[in-house]
Formats: sequence, structure tokens, C-alpha cells
Amino acid sequence: MITRRTLLQAGVGMALGTTMAPLLSAKDSLAGGQEARGRRLLFTVPVPTPLSQDLSLDLGAHRQLLDLYRRAGAHAVLAVASTGEMLSISWPEALQLTLQASAVFGPRGTWASLSRGTTVAACRSGIRQLARAGAGTAIVVPGLLADASVSDAEALRRLLTVAQGSPLPLGLYEAIAPFHRLLQPQDLAQLVEMGRYRLLKTTQASAAAVAALAGKVPAGFPIYEANTSELFAALEAGATGITDFCAAAFPELLRYLCDQWGPAGDPAKVQRVCAWIARTDAALSSQLPFPLSVKVVLQRRGVPILPLSRQAVQDFTAEQQQQAADLVQQFDALCNDLGISSLL
Repeated sequence: MITRRTLLQAGVGMALGTTMAPLLSAKDSLAGGQEARGRRLLFTVPVPTPLSQDLSLDLGAHRQLLDLYRRAGAHAVLAVASTGEMLSISWPEALQLTLQASAVFGPRGTWASLSRGTTVAACRSGIRQLARAGAGTAIVVPGLLADASVSDAEALRRLLTVAQGSPLPLGLYEAIAPFHRLLQPQDLAQLVEMGRYRLLKTTQASAAAVAALAGKVPAGFPIYEANTSELFAALEAGATGITDFCAAAFPELLRYLCDQWGPAGDPAKVQRVCAWIARTDAALSSQLPFPLSVKVVLQRRGVPILPLSRQAVQDFTAEQQQQAADLVQQFDALCNDLGISSLL
């Protein structure tokens, strides 16, 4: 009988319905991605939210996570819970997490989501408060500012208005789930043209979608891929970075991928790591109780973080605990094979 544990141990655990792009041959890869691999690849980390037994913020564990991601070489951290818990954090708590992230990464490496940015006024006020808390970039969530009932034209108007006179550079985080809004390439072009929107975090996975976005913005505009189901193809299509759950659980692997990316890297190793990241993200987000999955894996790796959430999430079963252990074992084996040093 094939169980989820069997799949995970074999390194093929994937979410139901997920299709993986086939690995390209080294020849095909070299032919199609020379320009893409000439770009520097970066990774950023959506920081999990450590909680104490009473579900208050565990700032001690949070500081240890930040230190781990700094040592791993993360370009920046998303300070306000992009691992599925953003909406369960109060705004004062969001500012507290931002302040602590800025103490480790500095303003340039501290991005913070406008988790209460449901109106233009709330976004503008939030941007000013994030600036005072030490953020260097405020992330606007189009689906919060303009839900699915709002027209694309009105959503664009609101996004443009938010950016007028902003004291901080802004980023965009588009997601169909749970925020029910993706950006049209032509709308992204208009937002970038005004000068305040400086990066995009996208959950559009296909190479065609990423290429359409990249084709409408200046060369080098940062596009961070959060949906890694077709990671290698998305990177070759124009994504310039990665912001995913695997970065939160196994940041050393993201650092390795970024170091290997480029003409001097080994295309076969790059594709292998991209495929492992895609399978692991699928397991963390779909096969295991999310957002506890990232915390359980981190705990098994030795981080003092409790498997707690303010959301209604089922506890791990014994089989799921073993699946998490299998992921860590897979990671250790991969590190040993590729010569990656674990930071824990």
C-alpha cells in the first residue's frame, strides 16, 4: 500500500491535482535560459509567527528565526506572517514583529504587509506606521484593498491612489487564494511606471503567466515567485526571486539554489533542487495541516517554536508527524549529497 509517508520518503510527495513540469535536459536548459541565468537570483523568507502557549507572540523564538534567516543569506524577510497567519495578527502585533525584524535585517531587508489594508486610507496610515517601525518596504495586498466584487479598473485606481506620496517604496502581493485577485500585466505596468511600486510577489506559477508579467516591466524588476509548482520554468521565464514556505523551513537550500543559479552553475543540480522545493512546498501547504506544517518542521530541526496557531487547524496525526520527520530526513540527505552545510 502506498501511503503519503511512502511518497514523502521517496521524495515525490505532491498535492493532489498538482502537475510538475518535466525536468529539462541540460542541453535544453542551456539553450532556453542563458539570459535568465545571467540575472542574480535572490530569496526572501515569509517569517512564521511563533506563539506561546497562551497564543501571545513568542518574540524570543521570533528573534531566533530572524537570526537563522540572516545567517542563511536571505535578501529580506516578510515580517508580517505570510505563512498563512497574516490576518490572525493584530495591527499592533504586526508593528511589533516589524520592529524586531528591522533590528536584525535593517529597513532595507524588512518588508511588511499591510494586513489591515482594506481601504486606501488604511493603507496610507499603515505605510506611515510601518515606516516608523523600521520597515523599508510596505507590501500592498490588492485582494485586501479591492476584493473580488471590485472591478479591475477600480482596483487599479485604488492601488495608484495608495502609492501617491508614499513615504516608503511599495511592493505588491497578488494571490488568488485567499485574496481572490491577480494583477493583469498591463495594470502591473502602469503601477510600476508611477515609480513607487518596486517589487511583486506572485502566486502565478506558469511560465507563460510569469513571462507576461515580466514582459510588461523594466528589465530587472523584482518578481518573487511564491508558487513553486513550476519553479525552474518560472525562473527561466523571468522571476528574479523566490518567497516560499520552503524558504521558511529550509533556508539553506534556497541559499544553495541562489548560489548555483547562473552560467557557472550546474543545470542538473539546479533543476533537482527546484523539483525538491516544489514537492516540499506542496507537502507543507496541502498535504500537512497548514500553517502548523512549517512550525512542526522547524521544531523537528531544532528551532524552539511551538506547533500552535490562532487559526482553526487540526492537530497533526501520528502519520503526519512522521511525514514531517521524513521531510527533514530528505533535506539532510540532500544536503549531504550536495555538500550543503546545515545551520541547525
